[in-house]
Amino acid sequence: MRLRIHISGLLLAISCWLLAVGCSSSDETGGKQTTVLTVYVYSPARPMLIRSSVGPVDASAAETEINKIQIWIFESSSGRKVGYLYSDETSLLNTSEGATYQMIVDDDFAQHKPDVDVYVLANVGPGNCGVSSFNESSTRDALRDNAKITEAHFGLSTLMTEIPTEGIPMVGVLRNQPVIGDAPVLRIGTQTSMANVRLERAVSKMRFVFANTEGDDDLVIKNITLNAGMMPTEEYLIPQQGKTLTYNTAAASLLPNEIKALINPVNQVANPTIYIYDGQKAQEYETKINNANLTTVGPYYLRESDKQLAGTISYSIGGVAQEPVTFQMQQAGDFKRNRTWIVYAYHAGGGFLQTNTLYVKDWTTKTEDHEVYNW
Repeated sequence: MRLRIHISGLLLAISCWLLAVGCSSSDETGGKQTTVLTVYVYSPARPMLIRSSVGPVDASAAETEINKIQIWIFESSSGRKVGYLYSDETSLLNTSEGATYQMIVDDDFAQHKPDVDVYVLANVGPGNCGVSSFNESSTRDALRDNAKITEAHFGLSTLMTEIPTEGIPMVGVLRNQPVIGDAPVLRIGTQTSMANVRLERAVSKMRFVFANTEGDDDLVIKNITLNAGMMPTEEYLIPQQGKTLTYNTAAASLLPNEIKALINPVNQVANPTIYIYDGQKAQEYETKINNANLTTVGPYYLRESDKQLAGTISYSIGGVAQEPVTFQMQQAGDFKRNRTWIVYAYHAGGGFLQTNTLYVKDWTTKTEDHEVYNW
C-alpha cells in the first residue's frame, strides 16, 4: 500500500487599486508655509491576486491586519533622510486598500526635488522579527542591513502556526522615484501617475492536507521533514541582492509531537482523488479543501526561500511503516515572500506512488513590485 501525493502551489500576490484621493494641507508658521510630501501606501487587500491565471484567493483578517506603520524617505543619490513618520492609527489601512500620509520637508528639498527612495515597514518589531525597533534616527544603510527576520522567528526552530500578536511583518519599497508638484504640496510620481507604496507580507505559508479512503486501514502520518539547505536562517526585510545567506544544515521536522496527536489517524473520505487540484479557480479550490473533511496540518508561516523546497512524509498504513514519499516545489524561488502552498497527500489504495506539481507562471503584476529579492 502506498501513498499518493499531489502538490498544489497557490502563490499569493498583492491586489493594488489606485486610491483616487486628492490631498493638500499646509500650516502657517510665522507667515511661512510648510511644505509637505505626500505618500500613498496600500495594504494587502482582500481578496489577493495570485501569480497565475487561476484568480484571487482570500486572506484571513489576521493575515492582513496592520498594527503600526513606519515610513522613511531618503534622497536616492545621497541617502540623506528627507523625512520619517510613525503611526499606530491604521484604521484606514485596515478598512480600505490605502491611506495617504504627509511629511514635512525642508526648503532645500522643496526647491530641488531630488529623486527619492521610500522604505515602509509595517508590524516590524522585536516580538515578531527579533530585531530592535527602528526609529527616526535610522539611516538607509541601517535599514538595509539590520531590518531582518531573525532565526528564531518564522523559521524551523520555532514553528509558527498562528499569527503573532504584532501581526505579520510587511514591507513596501520604492526606489529612484521622481518628486513633482509645487510648494506647499509635493507628491511622489509623475505628472500622469502617482507612485504608491504597496505593502507585501514578508513571509509565506505552507500547509499539508491528508486524506484516506473509506474502509481502508488507518493511515498515520509519522513525520513531515523539510530537507537540509532549504530555509535561510534570516531574511532581509528590505529586498536586496548580493547578500550571502546561510541555510538550515539538517533536515527539520514540521510535525511536532503535540500536532501528531491531533491528526492521526488521517480522516477517511469516499474518494480522495476529487480533492486533487484540476485547474479550477484558486478560491474555488481553497474553499473546496476548507469545507472537506480532510486532515490539515498548518499553516506554517515561514521566511521566504530562494530554494526549491523539498522534503519527505513518513507514514504507516495499518500499523506497517511504508517507504517515505517526497514532495517538492516546481522550481527554485517558488517560496518567495507572500506566497501560499498546499501540499495534498492521499491514499486511494493500489501499490504505486504518484507525484504531480501544479505549474505556476511568472508574476503578471505591475513593475512597481520590484524584481529584487534576497538572492
